Amino acid sequence: MTEKLSYLNTETYKQLGQANLLNDYPERIIQIGDGNFIRGFVDWMIFEMNKKSDFGGKVASIQATPRGRTVPKLNRQNELFTLILRGIENGETVKRKQVINSINRAINPYTNWHDVMKLAEQQEIEFLFSNTTEAGIRYEKEAYPEDVSPLSFPGKVVALIYHRYVHFNGDKDKGLIILPCELIENNGEELKRICLKVIEDWNLSKSFVQWIDESCVFCNTLVDRIVPGYPKEEDQQLFNLLGYYDELLTVAEPYHLFVIEGPASVESKLPFKQAGLNVHFDKISSYRELKIKLLNGPHTMLATMGLLSGIETVREGIEDSLLFSFINNALIEEIIPTIPSNEKEKARTYIIQTFDRFANPFLNHRLINISLNSYAKFKARIWPSIYEYRSKIGENPKRLTFALAALLYFFKDEQTKYEIKDDTHVIDKFRHFYSEFDNTKGSLIAFIRDLIDEDFSLNDEELSDLYEAIADYFLRIDKEGIKPALLNLEKGD
Repeated sequence: MTEKLSYLNTETYKQLGQANLLNDYPERIIQIGDGNFIRGFVDWMIFEMNKKSDFGGKVASIQATPRGRTVPKLNRQNELFTLILRGIENGETVKRKQVINSINRAINPYTNWHDVMKLAEQQEIEFLFSNTTEAGIRYEKEAYPEDVSPLSFPGKVVALIYHRYVHFNGDKDKGLIILPCELIENNGEELKRICLKVIEDWNLSKSFVQWIDESCVFCNTLVDRIVPGYPKEEDQQLFNLLGYYDELLTVAEPYHLFVIEGPASVESKLPFKQAGLNVHFDKISSYRELKIKLLNGPHTMLATMGLLSGIETVREGIEDSLLFSFINNALIEEIIPTIPSNEKEKARTYIIQTFDRFANPFLNHRLINISLNSYAKFKARIWPSIYEYRSKIGENPKRLTFALAALLYFFKDEQTKYEIKDDTHVIDKFRHFYSEFDNTKGSLIAFIRDLIDEDFSLNDEELSDLYEAIADYFLRIDKEGIKPALLNLEKGD
């Protein structure tokens, strides 16, 4: 870091001539999750609404997991961070930088749970946004820890809104509009379902359940923006251009899409459109299928297969002819057949746009970051296409099946090449198996059957031909290496 540069904070912000953008808006939003995506998407949108509409609200950001490291950085920078938007927009090169000031404070609930409870008591709070990845919205049985933070995301939501319910004596006007941004189907409905299960576990009152039904709104949402995050390879150059040092410097593409499915009252309270943002209050099903299958699915496949190939970024992966051919053929030959007929032409156009976004020369989207929670992401993003292809075509989609084998191998290879960041239960499951793996096809098939039965399959259907195909590809990767195995797959060997 250059000695002359100061850290970004309120004083630096004023020196940049931005004092007029500082404001004392009340906290209206609770945000669970503080990673690159939610800051480069939701917090940016709140910033835009504050500038261009009468919204006038700030965010109280809550760390999602015990291993989070963003809260101290936000605190050191007075909750400010820089967002750089770079890419192609309407055929023109776009480069924009903004200091985002929509976060009012950042809280570590594991050390300051009392602050979270006091936050729930604030009159002005109306909204709860979240992004805890696909692994966040899931049920975990846990005790009701009244004085400390629950570990699970749904547990935090229940504890927070229950305290609000009690504090305001069940006032029907004090419910929250909850907008989870995790990329799972029907994310709002699923979060509510799990929250109700947590309420049952904790023996909370039926009147509280009734209050949730009548006063809280759980919206299904779909989010779309590529946010690679911190630009490690060029941070010093960017600091010199900015004139200050920013630990939370975030890079994203200009493109953004936010689809919210909820009652009309939600649209009236969130003036996204007034701020000129690409937000749709609509049914999300068609938006979701294209985005999850044709953008997020390739990302997830590319992350594990690229890392196994020694490739570090999305752009490098797309520039690799073998990986590009694999991803493109998987999309055209195996995922497009699962798309409804009336959406197929739109899907082909979407694929072209996807590769343009992946090849954005300004984004160094690191595959190791995309690989976060790859196991849950594969289940949400790629498994449905495998299952639907089998149902429609009557055989295994060979490339998607190969991608699943590569994911399983990714967990085997992790001890020497890269740090896997996934759910502890998932990592422990793989480590236990691989510590005892005898390199036989039979034991591998048994493990794959258990994995799919426990984590993927929606019924008790026997998928023996799929288990065997995954095992064959896994053993081929183990014997030949990922690139030779991939080449043989594309050649039809």
